[in-house]
Amino acid sequence: MRRDAGAEDKGGIRMGDLVRIYWFSGTGNSLYAAKRLADELGGAELVQITEAAPEGAVGGEGAKVGFVFPSFYCNLPRAVHVFIEKLQIQPGTYIFGIVTMGGNGVGSVEALSLLLKKKGFRLDFGRAMRMPANYVLMYNPADPARVSGTLAKADKKLHDYAGNIKAGRQAVSRFPYIGKKLFKDIETLDKGFVAGDGCTSCGLCEKVCPVRNIKMEDGRPKWQGHCERCVACINWCPAKAIEYGDKTKGRRRYHNPVIGAEELGR
Repeated sequence: MRRDAGAEDKGGIRMGDLVRIYWFSGTGNSLYAAKRLADELGGAELVQITEAAPEGAVGGEGAKVGFVFPSFYCNLPRAVHVFIEKLQIQPGTYIFGIVTMGGNGVGSVEALSLLLKKKGFRLDFGRAMRMPANYVLMYNPADPARVSGTLAKADKKLHDYAGNIKAGRQAVSRFPYIGKKLFKDIETLDKGFVAGDGCTSCGLCEKVCPVRNIKMEDGRPKWQGHCERCVACINWCPAKAIEYGDKTKGRRRYHNPVIGAEELGR
């Protein structure tokens, strides 16, 4: 389980004992947001959702539990949905969620709110925020010349969000449309990925896949049929050897410039 310890404040209280942030990330945008938010909150325990196996209920009176993840087709990534379904949360916990997006992700906040409601809990603070676009399967990812500006704007939003979370404010973005695409035909989602002749057998795609959907066989990546479409593999490939059929040829690749691949690995 990948964790980062919380910082100690001036009073000697470890904020990591009071704030826990569960994160899911493919290209690093959501991990970037989670780390920035933790800093703004004065420290927090960061837990990678796909490596977490919580025992017992988390949170409690005076504690805050948050979720930071990307919008996948105006919904939660399946791995996030499954994790939250299983997670036990103590009554009285302040719950927040931050969704990163390249396009429209507000429906993902609504999806998180409804999922928590089914479990008998309330999403206290929920926002979607724009980050550099990365979904190379659909469009050309972020222009490198604009990435730093987008991240600077994101930092300002995270500062504002942290202030609201610290104060325990109630504020949730509402948008009724929730997509369902990623919850269907899971075994077909990775059928288009292929490693071309430029593959150097470095194995980085296997290491950064958050759901262990890639295995190196005979020096080549093989997708295993339980893909999240996080596009980590195609965007992190240093040789740009991975394509998704003909859709991605000639398109840029993107991963967060501040986050290292080793931070996403397991």
